[in-house]
Parts: sequence; C-alpha cells; structure tokens
Amino acid sequence: MRQSLEELCGLLHEQKNLLVNMIELSREERRVIISDEAANLEGIVRQEMRELSKLNAIEKKRMALHPVISSELGMNVDEITVGSIAESAEPDERKVLREIQAELLSLIKQHTELNMENRELIKAHIEYSETMLEMMVDSEDPLNNFYGGDGKAVYDRKKSTGFFDGHA
Repeated sequence: MRQSLEELCGLLHEQKNLLVNMIELSREERRVIISDEAANLEGIVRQEMRELSKLNAIEKKRMALHPVISSELGMNVDEITVGSIAESAEPDERKVLREIQAELLSLIKQHTELNMENRELIKAHIEYSETMLEMMVDSEDPLNNFYGGDGKAVYDRKKSTGFFDGHA
C-alpha cells in the first residue's frame, strides 16, 4: 500500500477510535440524564469537547494529505473523499478503505442517533422543570405583571399565589 494511503488509513482508524469514545460518552450522558445526575453532566461534556478537539486535529491532518493523494491518483483535490479515493485505489487498498469507510459511517450514525436522543431527553427535562416551577409559583403573564391595559402602573393589583406562597 502506498505511504500516503497507509497514513490516511491510520488517521481514519484514529478517528474511528475517537468516535467509539464519543459514543461511550454519549451513552454515559444519556444514563446521567435519565438518572437525574445533572452534576455529572458537566464532566461528560468536557470529555466530549476534548475528544471532539482531537477529532478535529486528526481531520486537519487528513485534509493535509489530500493534495498528496490527489496527485498520486490523478484526481482533483476538491473532489477527494474516502469513497473516491477507494474507487481510484488498487484492489487491496480499496478493500481496506471501504472497510474503514463502512465502520466510520456506522459509528457516525450511532453517534448522531444518541445525540438526538440525548437532546430530546434534555428538552423534555427542561420542559418538565419549567412546568413544575410555574405550578409552584403560579407565574403570571409577565407583560401584565405591573401594568394595566392602558399602560399605566397598577399598584393595588392582587397577585395570585403559587403553590408555595399559598401553602407556606
């Protein structure tokens, strides 16, 4: 296998390993969200950011290989993808590149799905928390809290009490 393609495969394997780590972090994030351990969420997000930073650094190295590979394979540098490189590569190189590509695509799909699930869980948790807070304090329409319909301040307005205010 050509040196540049070996280097590319090495970088793709590094990206694959980082994606596996990120998937595990996303699973842990989901577990933390579901079990209401919000204090642990910050640490997981920090780890995810470090992994993402590593992934971006590897991606820059991979992009730096594109001009070398494009000249070796006689391709336009702007049209280089793992798939297009595999199509122009020798059969043994093509097989390795296709395997790595399939693994990466599968991992990216898993990671995307986990992140979407986590996003929905967080959104549901926030909506639930907001509803509970509003029920406890019986928040009123903020636009009408201090002013009447004529735009003048209302000083003697009776405010309804929320759960805590009414029962404390």
